[in-house]
Amino acid sequence: MTEKHFVLATAGHVDHGKSALVKALTGTDPDRLPEEKARGITIELGFAELILDQPNEQQFHIGIVDVPGHEDFVRNMIAGVGSVDLALLVIAADDGWMPQTEEHLQILTYLGVQRAVIALTKSDLGKIDIITTQIRDRLRDTAFADSQIIPTSSRTGDGVEDLKRALADEFATLPPPRDFGKPRLFIDRAFTLRGIGTVVTGTFTGGKLRRGQTVVIQPQNFSARIRSIQNHGRDLEVAESGMRTAINLPDTAVGTTSSALKRGDVITIVDVAAATATLDVLLERSPRLHRKAPAPRPLKTRTSVN
Repeated sequence: MTEKHFVLATAGHVDHGKSALVKALTGTDPDRLPEEKARGITIELGFAELILDQPNEQQFHIGIVDVPGHEDFVRNMIAGVGSVDLALLVIAADDGWMPQTEEHLQILTYLGVQRAVIALTKSDLGKIDIITTQIRDRLRDTAFADSQIIPTSSRTGDGVEDLKRALADEFATLPPPRDFGKPRLFIDRAFTLRGIGTVVTGTFTGGKLRRGQTVVIQPQNFSARIRSIQNHGRDLEVAESGMRTAINLPDTAVGTTSSALKRGDVITIVDVAAATATLDVLLERSPRLHRKAPAPRPLKTRTSVN
């Protein structure tokens, strides 16, 4: 059996059923925090694994990153959709296209995501044809204009197997993640486990990392040794590109000091590159933005952009 690893991220408006759909696909509830359970919305990034068996002795291991849809947590959403192979844009049949649907679409576009499957959730509530037409209209002239739209219902289970097949079709046409000798893990979670020490997770790209290997944490530029590596609870000797990866770095700490790890830091090797405070930046302003919104205002010299 040949295994291929890819990463999928959800996107879409709050309360359109992203987390419920992930649970229907995988059996794993990505909402793990008590506050998320109490409020009924996703706040932090959630994670699950979907395994798709193929008829040609291939198996796709899909790491799913479930993102919050609420506008207050858009920074967390952005942290989860970098370096993904495919987006799962979730739109509810009872609401249709909503403000964060548009915002998430633009974020995916800015980050260079080129492929998506559209899950039309809550299909048991009707309006499938009307909302499908609306989605096609909204996606016109985007990279996702020809994306498959799959009606689904997490409550009844209708369409879930169809969605799995649609995802498998997309992954079957994707090249495997590249190994170009520059391994990088952009940290999206950093935490401490009793008896184990510091653990960081992220989407691994660019090469390989081995258990026992010395790595460098940027931008702080200090080194640490990998005690262990996991992919969705499985112990690994080697992490490869395209894997959701957890790395145990026992001699480090979590926090905001210069010698601690936090979201946004990068795990890499000494020969890749040193951190720099000088950047070449391309600012792109979406033509889809409404003229009365703040973003379309003209940019002037010394303007601060957040």
